[in-house]
Amino acid sequence: MLSERDIVARVQRLTVTRLRVWVAQGWIKPADTTAQGFSEADLARAALITNLEDELGFAEEDVPVLLNLIDQIHGLRSELMGLLDVLDELPPEMRATVRMRITSRREGGER
Repeated sequence: MLSERDIVARVQRLTVTRLRVWVAQGWIKPADTTAQGFSEADLARAALITNLEDELGFAEEDVPVLLNLIDQIHGLRSELMGLLDVLDELPPEMRATVRMRITSRREGGER
């Protein structure tokens, strides 16, 4: 686990105050807000938010919308990876059928 100091030391332009505001707003949700409560995912999210605001120029009120969209994309990616795992477990003839149905739909076939 990482502390507030660890996060701030590793993310340029981030202060403890700024980090605490993001935690209070729910933009970063550490498992434990004690001195050692942040994960590597929290670190990545802090870097992302800093870049959204400081590098890309998004306003503070835009950040929750962007984070929500990014979270949805990650959730969909996870769901798709799970689906691919299940498909890999199917017998080859069933995989071929699924592949054929997907191709047919892409080409404007059945819906």
